[in-house]
Amino acid sequence: MLETLHAANGLGLAAPQVGVSRMLFIVDWSMLDDADGEEIEDVEVYINPVLKKAAEKTAMGEEGCLSFPEISARVERIDQVEISYQNLDGEEVVKVLDDFPARVVQHEYDHLMGILFIDRISARERSRIKPKLQDILAGRIKTFDGSQKDETEVGS
Repeated sequence: MLETLHAANGLGLAAPQVGVSRMLFIVDWSMLDDADGEEIEDVEVYINPVLKKAAEKTAMGEEGCLSFPEISARVERIDQVEISYQNLDGEEVVKVLDDFPARVVQHEYDHLMGILFIDRISARERSRIKPKLQDILAGRIKTFDGSQKDETEVGS
């Protein structure tokens, strides 16, 4: 999954996006900087995650998705969440995430629940992106299906 994520230049990837029916997603946090300009933790694997609302405040933010290339839309998300999950060592981890990291894990968690970011947008946003959605349906925009390979890989 990590190779696929990097080949697609993505920040996060959920197992169902690559045809794997597991409660698992990964996030490559190295693509972000924290508020002090230092890199935050690199790749994190979230196994059997459980997401809880940690605050009532919500925020609007622009989101895109590997499953919908060339499309981004404003999505309202909870601004602070608590996520519990197992890491690769089988240890239980509980974190409270704010702002953009909270948005990222909500987006990836939604994939595990069968929800896409376009399911969470307003009618106005849906109207705005409708031409691009029609291009995807018509095959004029190639969608991410998890099989994309990095063109620089040896043997591709």
